[in-house]
Amino acid sequence: MPASGGVAPGGVALTRDYLRVSDDLTIYYEEAGKGAPIVFIPGWTMTTWFFQHQLAHFAKSHRAITYDPRGQGRSSRTIENNHYTQHGRDLNDFLKALGLENVILAGWSWGCLDAYAYLRQFGTDNIKALIFIDQTPKALYGEEGDWWEGKPADWKAFVEGVNYDRRGFLDEFTKWMVIRELTAEELATIMDESLKAPTSTAIQLLADGVFADYSEEAKALDGKVPVMNVVREEWADMAKAWLAANAPHSAVYADAGHMMFWERPDAFNAALDDFLSALK
Repeated sequence: MPASGGVAPGGVALTRDYLRVSDDLTIYYEEAGKGAPIVFIPGWTMTTWFFQHQLAHFAKSHRAITYDPRGQGRSSRTIENNHYTQHGRDLNDFLKALGLENVILAGWSWGCLDAYAYLRQFGTDNIKALIFIDQTPKALYGEEGDWWEGKPADWKAFVEGVNYDRRGFLDEFTKWMVIRELTAEELATIMDESLKAPTSTAIQLLADGVFADYSEEAKALDGKVPVMNVVREEWADMAKAWLAANAPHSAVYADAGHMMFWERPDAFNAALDDFLSALK
């Protein structure tokens, strides 16, 4: 499909387009602005819609881009290769196809796994900085001192919720992601964006993400590439303790809930501005 235009909050002009990056994948993406590239990666089953406030803000100083990963939003739906190792390869293909160099990657939730999987396979040569938005390097609890998301019973309930009653599960999950009460329209929009990903894809990504462990990548980045971890207030203490012990050079910012960048974009964007202003 040909490129089309759009408008982000504040009247910032957007370009919306599709990019063929491999034999089985066409990626839908949006971008605004010029300058150093910053790429925002949506989380599990999520889409470009969530980052409109970031595109509007960072277009003033960067070439701000967001895209729908494989199987999510408007990008290609594939029966196979719905796992984060492939998402990392897709990200590499996407960056190469757009000719992006010295890139700032900003992943949200399991969108961080796309970034970690990219780093595991392709290294940091083309990366200027990394921003991890409310995501641990390892989802499954293993031992005392971990920064973790859930224990086996928690993830069992998560998978069953998606598999048995996805819409009912998403209603509760969406309300958990924000601190304030959502309007009926907001709730419906967020759920509809997530439901663009087939349930089969959602389950495949869950099966991979729950057992993923990028702890060594997170540790190896420390002091090598500028890193910022943005965390929700609920687990700020656990996150800060793990980062202090394993990645002490990481900048840390805590604010609101899992979708703080959407719920409180001004505060979030200002925190990122402070981090990015220190980059050479």
